[in-house]
Amino acid sequence: MKISMKNRKIGYTYGSVSGNFSFRQEKSIAFESLLEKDLLTLLAYNQKVLNVVEQPVTLEYINNNGRDASYTPDFLVYFKTNSNQGMSSPYDKPLLIEVKTHDILRKKFDELRPKFKIAMKYAMENGFIFKIYDERRIRGQYFKNVTFLERYRSLEYDLNEEERILNHLEKLGQTSIDHVLAYLYASQTQRGIAIGQIWSMLANHKIACDINIPLTQNTMIWCNLDDSFTEEGDSHE
Repeated sequence: MKISMKNRKIGYTYGSVSGNFSFRQEKSIAFESLLEKDLLTLLAYNQKVLNVVEQPVTLEYINNNGRDASYTPDFLVYFKTNSNQGMSSPYDKPLLIEVKTHDILRKKFDELRPKFKIAMKYAMENGFIFKIYDERRIRGQYFKNVTFLERYRSLEYDLNEEERILNHLEKLGQTSIDHVLAYLYASQTQRGIAIGQIWSMLANHKIACDINIPLTQNTMIWCNLDDSFTEEGDSHE
């Protein structure tokens, strides 16, 4: 296996959508499908993700027919570390990720298998974990919640109200959104404004919740002391 840094150039392909994703307004990450873009949305929201590198390496090898072949994984994801507790994710190593639809994996897995085996070998040799992501892994409830919250990320609101909400949560530890609304706000108009602020605080990680279950006014929320990495649907390859 030969390693090349001449990564493939992302461009338009029929039936696909390519572009650039603004990752936390820190850098631009290229993607070549909506599924890749959706994964980047999840990674950007996850505060345990330190960095994402698109198409990090090209692996050159000889295929089963004795011909030169190459494979470029889609992303390499690094996580924040904690010097006292190790990695702050369920993985103790960075993730080397391939993104493919379930339909393509089902129809072309025999064709793709040699590429994936090369990626697994490269990952093991370099201290990574290789994972394959399809829409079942990416577009679960976690994704639905993140995309819902995204519309509130830039919402402007009263910082005094934010402080009231945070102080109330600090006293209780955790409580439902409905309780916060009922306890702090008297009128329906006030509660209508406040719930938008709560969604915005969740979007900006001022407060936290279990992001893997549907968001409702019964959702339990708390001050965001440790926004733990959680990943829905990680039981399948």
